[in-house]
Amino acid sequence: MSIEKEHDKAYRLQMIAEYRSWLEPYFRYIPWLLERKGQRQTKIYDGNNTSHTVPVPVYDSTLLNFVRGMQDTGMMNRNYPYVYSKNMLHNHEDELALIEKCELKDMDIIIGIISKYVLGGMAKGILWSDAVEEGIFYHALVRMKEILEVWGET
Repeated sequence: MSIEKEHDKAYRLQMIAEYRSWLEPYFRYIPWLLERKGQRQTKIYDGNNTSHTVPVPVYDSTLLNFVRGMQDTGMMNRNYPYVYSKNMLHNHEDELALIEKCELKDMDIIIGIISKYVLGGMAKGILWSDAVEEGIFYHALVRMKEILEVWGET
């Protein structure tokens, strides 16, 4: 085996190990995300029938833990709009189709899509619900897990 191929293999194994260490704890959310796919994730708290309160969305604690955890990984890409413009993503169908096509070299694309919902949800909380309802978080995690399992075996 040439030195260049050995270097490429070592680099790939290092990338897989890093992604696995960052993402492994979040794969446990896959069953929860599958169960909630297609369902609205927010409830509106209206202050127990008080007439002078502003309705506030209330999120499931599991969803909040997932979002906080993803932020803590340090993987979230604040430049996710570039991922969207480069890949011509305009709606949920585009996102899901691209996620399914991604390979190891495209993990940054999947992370960019997750970043839109995690980081964007900090200002516009409905994005978190949309990502669960449309299956974005679910499909992204499943695809990343598949990629890491396939490349981990080779």
